[in-house]
Amino acid sequence: MNAILSVIDTDLAIKNAGGNAELARDLHRMLQEELPGYLQEIQDTYQRQDYAALYQQVHKLNGSATYCGVPALKAAAHRFDTHLKQEQQEHYAEDMAEICERIEELLRTPNINI
Repeated sequence: MNAILSVIDTDLAIKNAGGNAELARDLHRMLQEELPGYLQEIQDTYQRQDYAALYQQVHKLNGSATYCGVPALKAAAHRFDTHLKQEQQEHYAEDMAEICERIEELLRTPNINI
């Protein structure tokens, strides 16, 4: 499903930053800096099966992704957030693989040039 969503959408990033390209760049840069920590925390928490803490981490990432013009990560985070909130554990393994893949994909993507 996410194959059709872009890793970075600069138009969306600017729109979400109220039309301010500099703010969009700053928000994206901050997200890029935080992603390795998000990835490690999410992986560690998932491995411990601490789903309440995992929900908090994924929910926070979902919020961050909302404003940064990263549709594929936003979709993965939103889906995992929803499944965690509804305690639909049958989806956790697939959601976990998807969110990690999207974070790693974004980490491999150069910074946006707005």
